[in-house]
Amino acid sequence: MPFETAYALEHDLVRDYQTNGHVLLRGLAKIEELQPFRDLIAAEAAEAAKQYAPFAERGTYGKAFIQHCNLWVRDPRIAEFVLAKRFAKVAADLMGVPAVRLYHDQALFKEPGGGPTPWHQDQQYWPLDDVKCVTMWMPLVDVSAEMGTMRFASGSQALGYLGPMNISDESEANLAELIRARGYEITASPDMAAGDATFHDGWCIHGAPGNSSPDRMREVMTIIYFEDGARISEPDSDSRQNDLVSWFPGLQPGDFAASELNPLI
Repeated sequence: MPFETAYALEHDLVRDYQTNGHVLLRGLAKIEELQPFRDLIAAEAAEAAKQYAPFAERGTYGKAFIQHCNLWVRDPRIAEFVLAKRFAKVAADLMGVPAVRLYHDQALFKEPGGGPTPWHQDQQYWPLDDVKCVTMWMPLVDVSAEMGTMRFASGSQALGYLGPMNISDESEANLAELIRARGYEITASPDMAAGDATFHDGWCIHGAPGNSSPDRMREVMTIIYFEDGARISEPDSDSRQNDLVSWFPGLQPGDFAASELNPLI
């Protein structure tokens, strides 16, 4: 299996993550390790893109990126990437938990000229209240800041759940005002090499600018982890109900979050 060797995660990086709600790790995957998976993931994203309307006809969410989920169940070769122990060990150590399970993966490809990703909280979509969650965001190609690297409201994870607020123009406006009012520092990710990665807490407010490159796709693969032993919470929105059905098949609120789609890594 690839990515079996551990990443040398320094204590200062764990502290930064737990303080700020996000951290940038350089060289989590080597380019020679990453390239075979990049080709597979890019092919899947290209197929998904065929289902999208012409760019001018999409709304804010559709212009932000081409989104394709749970690639690991579609291709056993991609599963080797998604279920990599190196990445999961980093996720567990950052959150300070002994073990993590997979929530799901997502390819997020922001097209040349693609729109911004509005401010949002990831975990507002997930029926996992009072559960430690983290998202790994890894570019599969070198990406410059102009292509839409991440931005974070540092420390905002301490607010916890702010209620249902899907990615939209409304979430951008409301959370931008909250960030201003509370004085959170906005930390913009710099240029990133393929195989670098950011990790961010499920409650950390974050987003990304548009891709102003005229001809370069921002190719990113994300993996979402949550702490082992978590229980599913009662959905309080349509989005959370949909996630319950999609990512915890056969389970109900109060059950351990451990369906066949949530392997222990």
